[in-house]
Amino acid sequence: MPPPRRADCLWSVLCAVTAALSSAQAGAQAPATPDKPWPIPQDIIARGVQQHFDVRGLEPRKRYGLVDLIDLAQRNNPQTRAAWEAAREAAAAEGLVESSYLPQISLQALGGLEHTPLPAPKNLVPEGFFVSNAREIIPSVALKWLLFDFGQRKAKLEAARADSFVANVSFTGTHQGLIYQVSQAYFDLGAARGRLRAAQTALKTALTTQDATTAKRNNGLATIVSVAQAERQTAQARYGVTAAEGAERNTYASLIASLGIPADTGLDVVDSNELPLPNQPVQNVSAAIRESLANRPDVIAAIGKVDAARSSLDAEQRSRYPVIDVSAHAFQNAGWVSSDGKPYSSVNRPGGNILFSFSVPLFDGGLRTSRISIARSKVREAEEKLDQTRDTAAQQVVKAYNGLVTSLAEYEASTELSRAAHTAYDAALRSYRQGVGTYTDVATEENAVVQADTQVEDARASAHTAAAALAFAMGTPESN
Repeated sequence: MPPPRRADCLWSVLCAVTAALSSAQAGAQAPATPDKPWPIPQDIIARGVQQHFDVRGLEPRKRYGLVDLIDLAQRNNPQTRAAWEAAREAAAAEGLVESSYLPQISLQALGGLEHTPLPAPKNLVPEGFFVSNAREIIPSVALKWLLFDFGQRKAKLEAARADSFVANVSFTGTHQGLIYQVSQAYFDLGAARGRLRAAQTALKTALTTQDATTAKRNNGLATIVSVAQAERQTAQARYGVTAAEGAERNTYASLIASLGIPADTGLDVVDSNELPLPNQPVQNVSAAIRESLANRPDVIAAIGKVDAARSSLDAEQRSRYPVIDVSAHAFQNAGWVSSDGKPYSSVNRPGGNILFSFSVPLFDGGLRTSRISIARSKVREAEEKLDQTRDTAAQQVVKAYNGLVTSLAEYEASTELSRAAHTAYDAALRSYRQGVGTYTDVATEENAVVQADTQVEDARASAHTAAAALAFAMGTPESN
């Protein structure tokens, strides 16, 4: 076996060193051992705890109603800023296509030294070659201009404008979605506060019943079992208050999160219980559906996506046509050349050219056909998604419409139920104190009061939420 060549040995050593370095670098990125967690770098920890504390529009002593909360969210929630940047990006893409109508002008400069041996006939140069030394500087101005492309740029521009339109509509949709998100969180907080009020009322009622039972027990008119049952009812009511307080804090945190401000921000939020109930829908459900199809940003954006897809298909189809462009150069050639050590010859003269180009694609292996097929499929996809978006919008309107009508009816029914429950409880308590009724009757009516008061608060919040949902489904949340 012949000994390895020195070049092969050096190459093997180089490959081994490179592999070892690569392996070491890869290993440095992984945890050292499987039994200990990987320590997070301190700079990453510092970046992770960074928080945006500059809350725009925050007023410390202000009571925040729904309109104020929506304004605060629109100023601070990252969703609106991200959608705004997306709209700016789409507008810049439109400008990018518009720039293709203008010529491209560039300034170039070439320069350097060149030492070149060149062959030559021996009857002219006995050595059979000569050496040329050149020094050259060539500044130039270049122009390139697409003159005519059978409407391909126009189709691309229409597609870019449609994309920009979609981005703008989506920006509006983001605002409307944020309005609904804040409204829902606000009314959820109102519902939680209502349940807390109902729980606190239930505790007062339970304490009243317990006092009455204890008094009867002291007078020998009630059993120890009745007192224990009353104490159990009171303990259950205290538990309900504690649970309601926790739910109220959680819904408040959800409201703060929807605003896009720090989670520990304290706001004095107006209770939605202070707001009047929403009115019955002023139009029938069919009219509401028609209005939603005319106003909803997602429907309008879906129409824009169809237009963009059709324009992109037109641009791909026009790529089959010829393209005519012009290019021009104007330059100054400042150079020096010397052959075989002879004195340098120099030139410092302007030059230029203008060239017209005509090109037509003949064969590309099916590339354009595939692109056209893809673009045509995207058109059909956009059209189907438009139909799907319209169907979804109609379903959401019907659901929200029925939800509002039902919630208002439930509020009226629950109000009557609460009034009747309180009357029945007062009567049962009077009878119990007078020795006519039983504790079981009082406890039953007490539970009915708690349930009825809770239903009133839930129905009130549901009515407000349903009204906000209907406005959002119709594409007009600002009217709520």
